[in-house]
Amino acid sequence: MLLIHRLFIKTALVYLVLGVMAGAWMLLRQAGAPLPEVTNLPTVHIHLLGLGFFMMMVCGVALWMFPRKSGESRQEAARDPLAWTTYYLITIGLAVRCLALLLPTFLGNVVLGISAVVQFAGVASFAIAIWPRVYLPGGNEPRARAKVR
Repeated sequence: MLLIHRLFIKTALVYLVLGVMAGAWMLLRQAGAPLPEVTNLPTVHIHLLGLGFFMMMVCGVALWMFPRKSGESRQEAARDPLAWTTYYLITIGLAVRCLALLLPTFLGNVVLGISAVVQFAGVASFAIAIWPRVYLPGGNEPRARAKVR
């Protein structure tokens, strides 16, 4: 497992811990613990677990496990600029989104909107990066079959 894969998976685990902490905070408040109410915490909780943990884990494992392009080494695949773009856009976008949700008075809706666009760009870059790697092994790529016919 190379650096990009480890970063995706370890970042996913950090987001998992943060998401569970947010959930625990909400459950403790519901149980009557004297904790302050945090604005937008349910939304932050969902984003940390959904996009932070789940999406980052899926991206990391997919980039690690999916077949590489023909003739491409594992090291070459791990240097794919789109994979790195995906990592940075999703990580930064999610962190900014959580901060904008937790501090709406200071960061406001403009920062929240920008973070949503950054996250979308990260997800789109992942789709573009992984698209050519989704084919049947053994040269049964749709393009290869089209040439044979």
